[in-house]
Amino acid sequence: MGRPSKSEERREQILDAFERIILRDGYAKASQRKIAEEADLNQPMIHHYFSGQNELLDAFLARIISRYSQALNEFVQSNEAPSLEQVISFVCSDDFHKISRQNEVFFCLIGQGGFGDEMFQKLSSVYHRFLQEIICHLEQANIANAEHLAYMIMCFVIGHDWAKKLGFGEHRNEKVAHDLLSLAKLSCTES
Repeated sequence: MGRPSKSEERREQILDAFERIILRDGYAKASQRKIAEEADLNQPMIHHYFSGQNELLDAFLARIISRYSQALNEFVQSNEAPSLEQVISFVCSDDFHKISRQNEVFFCLIGQGGFGDEMFQKLSSVYHRFLQEIICHLEQANIANAEHLAYMIMCFVIGHDWAKKLGFGEHRNEKVAHDLLSLAKLSCTES
């Protein structure tokens, strides 16, 4: 793959600045003026690459989805028809949690709350997309109750990420994976 175009580089520079502002000052204070200052660009450049806050937010959320999708797809490609154990071990692994740390800004944004319906729908769509990808990978591995298990896995992973963000569970990945696998197997026998 070749070098990213200047336009792609500039969009990434703007998104990086947008993320830093959300983490530091909150979404409500992420104005185009502040983003331009953070990215060391003039304000019209922000508008040139993103027509407004909605387009910027959409690109930001697409970036979040892309990080998770890429990690899941790389895992699946390296494991022919992964078993339930492999899927759970991966989503509870340090490698996967590195993606969550990259996406810390997403958790920060959710934690800020106070959003209207449109923003809520956009944030919710990230979770729905993540859920659908997990379901798809479980179905490809011929795992029964894929939708139920995917939701359970997602809830555990997200809860574990929040706990780690709060300083709990840094060294509990293996235990979480073991417990989640036990619950998943129990769930399969009850259905």
